[in-house]
Amino acid sequence: MKTLISSDVRLLANLIQEGKVVIFPTETVYGIGASTKNEAACLRVYEIKGRPKDNPLIAHFPSIEAIEESCVLGNLGRKLLEKFSPGPLTLILPKKDKSLFPKELDTLAVRIPKNPVIREWIRLTGGPVSAPSANLSGRPSLTKLTDVVRYFEGKVDGILIEEEPSFGIESTVVSLVGEHPTLLRPGSIESEELKTLLPDLVVPNLFETLPVLSVSHVPLSPGTKYKHYAPSAQVILASRDEFIHSLEVGFDPKDTAWIGFSIADKLGKGNLFSETKEAVAKSKEGLSKFDHFSLVSTNEEYASKLYAFFEACDLSKIQTIICETPKLGRGWEGLRNRLEKASRRN
Repeated sequence: MKTLISSDVRLLANLIQEGKVVIFPTETVYGIGASTKNEAACLRVYEIKGRPKDNPLIAHFPSIEAIEESCVLGNLGRKLLEKFSPGPLTLILPKKDKSLFPKELDTLAVRIPKNPVIREWIRLTGGPVSAPSANLSGRPSLTKLTDVVRYFEGKVDGILIEEEPSFGIESTVVSLVGEHPTLLRPGSIESEELKTLLPDLVVPNLFETLPVLSVSHVPLSPGTKYKHYAPSAQVILASRDEFIHSLEVGFDPKDTAWIGFSIADKLGKGNLFSETKEAVAKSKEGLSKFDHFSLVSTNEEYASKLYAFFEACDLSKIQTIICETPKLGRGWEGLRNRLEKASRRN
């Protein structure tokens, strides 16, 4: 199969109208999409990814008005979208249009991408476009065009070239269909922010498995049932002290990688093993690239680098990735969730 790789939104919109599959960037991660109105095209997305059929897709819309044509939005849903969209918020809403994929559910996961070019592309397709993250099922989502092309050229019909994702982790998902609004997947929008409009928001313990709300065993949201976000390498989530200790002893620098805040602390003290010194002493800028290390200064920066770092580790045959726990505060919830899921081995 020949894959059209282009920045021409009309050409890529035509592919969706023809029932084809197109990969496109959002502010969170790349998505692999098909028309929500075309069941066969949506099912092909599952086949390409190797995704379980009971793991739902998120329908991407160009506007609040377009969502309201397909779903029961209500005052609360509208207020949430007006405050947090376009952006990394997904809502689970009752359907008006029962023909939209998946037909077996009376609800639809919806969101509006932040990039105006992507919204215009969705509008040109006739919308909405249903898309999970562009990755092989269970692996980290992709945030770099080079990774997308490596995995999917020849497997999808088109790849839309636009600004690469900056948030780095998938959207926050909130269900508005139960007795109380429920956080199904943490993301860049914090639960405390949501509570300004949703004081009765049900927030699960983020150190435990998130709730799986479902109808006939079909979950309402992606990212709640299956193992996600994991590279081939073993991921170890470490406290600050454990992370610093791992830089000093016990791990072979040839097949181990580190991402965290405390690498800079060790550089200044000069007590990293010799190979590490040579690798990181070239320049501080070198730490932002893959050289077995990724230095981060905020949770947001950590999230933006995480999946690309995982991919680089796998390409370099790294066996163990040691991830420092996120700092409490903004950006903690979603990042901690992704790291914990990546560190699970089943």
